[in-house]
Order: sequence, then C-alpha cells, then structure tokens
Amino acid sequence: MEAGKESDGAAPAAHQVARARDTGRASPPGQDSFAAAAARVVDYLNKSTPMSDWSVSRVAGGEQVHLYVSGQELLTVGDRFRWQEVYCYRMAAGASPVVPDVQISPEYADLSVGMEIHAYAGQPIIDSSGGLFGVLCGVGADPLQTELDVDLALLETFSDLLADHLVLARQADERWRRSELAELAASTDPLTGLLNRRGWEAYLEDAAARATTYGDLSAVVVIDLDGLKRVNDERGHAAGDAFLQQAAEALSGCRQDGDQVARIGGDEFTVLVDGVASADLDAYAQRYRSALGAAGVLASLGHALVVPGDVGGRRAFELADAAMYEDKKRRRLA
Repeated sequence: MEAGKESDGAAPAAHQVARARDTGRASPPGQDSFAAAAARVVDYLNKSTPMSDWSVSRVAGGEQVHLYVSGQELLTVGDRFRWQEVYCYRMAAGASPVVPDVQISPEYADLSVGMEIHAYAGQPIIDSSGGLFGVLCGVGADPLQTELDVDLALLETFSDLLADHLVLARQADERWRRSELAELAASTDPLTGLLNRRGWEAYLEDAAARATTYGDLSAVVVIDLDGLKRVNDERGHAAGDAFLQQAAEALSGCRQDGDQVARIGGDEFTVLVDGVASADLDAYAQRYRSALGAAGVLASLGHALVVPGDVGGRRAFELADAAMYEDKKRRRLA
C-alpha cells in the first residue's frame, strides 16, 4: 500500500469496535474510550504508511492476540500466536523496531511465522505496573524501501499515548465495575447461594467486553451433574436439593480469586474463570471435576476461552456447552 493511500476494501478498526459493542447493555466508559483511541491510531497508521496492516495487540498467557486491526490483509481481529514465535517478541526483546524486510534481517529471518510478511514495525505498550501490555505493530507483504518509510518517533508517541490511555481507562472501568456489578453479586440462586442466571450472564458479558477491549483472559466452564433425576425419583426432592447443595459447596470450595460460579439450571452449573491461559485451561477445569468427584458427585464438563469479539460471551458458552455434551457422550461409552 502506498503511503497516504486509502485501503480499498479494508475494514477500519472503528467499525470493528462498533460491532463489538452491540450488546444491548451500557459499556464501562474506560473500555469505550480505549477502544476508540486504539481504533483511531491503527486506522491513521494504515492510511499514512506503506504498511498494509496495523494492529494493537495484547500479550498474555504466552500468546499475542490481535485486538484492533486496520487493513486485515495479513492480520485479523482475534488472531492468536505463540508469543515467543512472533516478530513482536523479538522487537520487545531489543531487536530493531522498524525492519524493511524481516525475511533477510539477521534479527528476524529465522522466525517461521508469517512467511508472507516482509515489512515490520512495532513498539511495546506498557501497562501501569511497568510490564508489557501489548504491542502496536504494522506489517506489509512488500518490503519497505528504507526504515525511514515509517516514522519511528510517531510510532513511539502513539504507543506512549495508548499506554497512558490504558491506565486511565482501567481506572475508570474499575470504578464503574464496583458500582454496576455490586448489585449483580447479590443475584443468587436461593437453594445454593451461587450466582443465578441473571448474575452469571452479566459477569460473562463483562468478561467478553474486557476480552474484546483489552485482551483480558477468561474462560467458561459448563458443568452438568449426573444423577439428579435418579436421586429425586428414588429418595425425594429434599435429597435432590441436598445433592445440589453438595455440588455447589464443592465448586465454591474449589474456585480461585476472580472465579464466578453459578447455577443456571436444574442440574447445570457454570464457572467464569478469570485470568487463565489457553494452555492451562484443561488442567484448570479438571480441578473442578476432581472437587466434585471428591464430594461424591459425578459430572460432565466442557470449557472454552472467551475471545475478542465474542459479543456477550455467547460463543464461548455455546462452545463450552457443546464440549460438555461431547464429554457426556464419551463418559457413557466408557
């Protein structure tokens, strides 16, 4: 793409933000503000540099996830890559921030990811603790003529402004979340004392919005208990209620800080897991299965990550629910 040229057919990041916010519920003010800022930055860089794609990404859980992308010829919103295998990792570790052709650069040529990529530019985005939040980066299928084709000082300025905006946005969101979610925490199931469906859906929607805006890690675990109908039929509904309370106690005792456990149906429970990396999710879900088993309760489980653009977390729940039914089938055949 020529510098200053409009991107034919490219999806502006601002449009992606508008679609991601279509949840029917007010968003935290910080999320909307940061999303708008990130979208403006990548859209501007897409139009004013020779690079075809610009992205604001999050680095967490050993992965880089692209959150805001302008261009989408080489990158797409939601693309995930192992952090130590990407060009941005090398840049953040001290390699050149603007590279005319990564395929022939001694600092980058050994990487096998993105073989269609030649031009690269990137700058880290630092969080409030001084750690790495993510990366502002651009890529192109054609080599740059020189590293001066990208204004490094401008790129550094944009990444610093995004870092400052991130701090303010997180602070605004925390105030909003304390106010909005405090009432929802009292939305409990009267039998088990866990969150009810209304409270669960609100927390899930909030997690999906944070995943889309900031790339925050979260996942859904769906749990379906075995044998509730048999207990009700053979021992009565009081015994069935005790069975559900036993399961709820096991799940509550297993949860870690940030986890939200809910009963959303007769024998169906869910867990919203906060801060878990995809590589750790299997083991994390197994903890809940083991806790139930130790309490004498057998169950089928399924899980799925909440990913950027997952409006309201619906897709994560659907995938976790489908995985739970597959688990149920396997256990019946075993």
